[in-house]
Amino acid sequence: MNTRVSILTLGCALFIASHAHAVSLTEPVGTFADFAITGTTVAARPELAGTVLEDMISNFSITGAGETFTGQIQNRVVRSIDGTLDFYWRIMPLSGTGDISAFRVDGFAGYTLDADFRIDGLGTVAPDVARYFGSVDGAVNFLFSNEVGIGQSSNFFFLDTQATHYALTGQFDLLCANTGCISSLYPTFAPSAVPLPAAVWLFGSGLVGLISVARRRTHQPKE
Repeated sequence: MNTRVSILTLGCALFIASHAHAVSLTEPVGTFADFAITGTTVAARPELAGTVLEDMISNFSITGAGETFTGQIQNRVVRSIDGTLDFYWRIMPLSGTGDISAFRVDGFAGYTLDADFRIDGLGTVAPDVARYFGSVDGAVNFLFSNEVGIGQSSNFFFLDTQATHYALTGQFDLLCANTGCISSLYPTFAPSAVPLPAAVWLFGSGLVGLISVARRRTHQPKE
C-alpha cells in the first residue's frame, strides 16, 4: 500500500513539474520566433489563481478558400494573486465547414510575456506553439498543429503579463487550415498604461472596424 501511494505521489509530482512553467517569449532574431508550449495548471503555478475581472464573448465568422463557418471567442482578464494581469482566450464550438489553425492577438507591445494554455479547465484542443513577433510589434500567434474542428472548442490559452491595467485596445483574428482563409479583426482586451472608462472601450471597439484594414498584419504561414 505504501509503495503504491509513493508511486502515485511521485507520478503526480513529475506531472506537475513537467507543467510547471509558462514559456517566456524572448525577442526573435528575425521576423518571429516559435516557442513550444505544453500546458500548465493552477496546482503547478499557484500565481495563476485570482479574480476574473472581465469575461467577454465575441462572435466571429470566416468565409474563404472553400470554408465557411462561425464561432465564438471567450476573452477573459484575470488579476492574479500577485496583482498582475493574465489575458485568456478560448475558441468555443465551431459550426459550418472548416478548421482553425491559428489565433493571432496584438496589443501587447512593450510588455514581458509568458505564454501557455490551461489543461485544468474547459476545452479539448490546445495550441502547441506560440509564435512571437517581438515586444515592438506586440503580436503573438497561437498555432494549433491539431486544428480546432467543427463542434470542438480549445483549451484556454493565455499571456501572462506584468501589466496592472487593461482596456479594449487589442485585436485578434483567426486563420483557417486552408491558405487564404482568414477572419476579420475583432477587438480584445490588452494591457493599458492607465485604466480607461467603459465609454472609451465602446468607442474603441467601433473604431477598430474603421481602421482594421490599415492596421492589419498578415499571419505568417506555419512552418
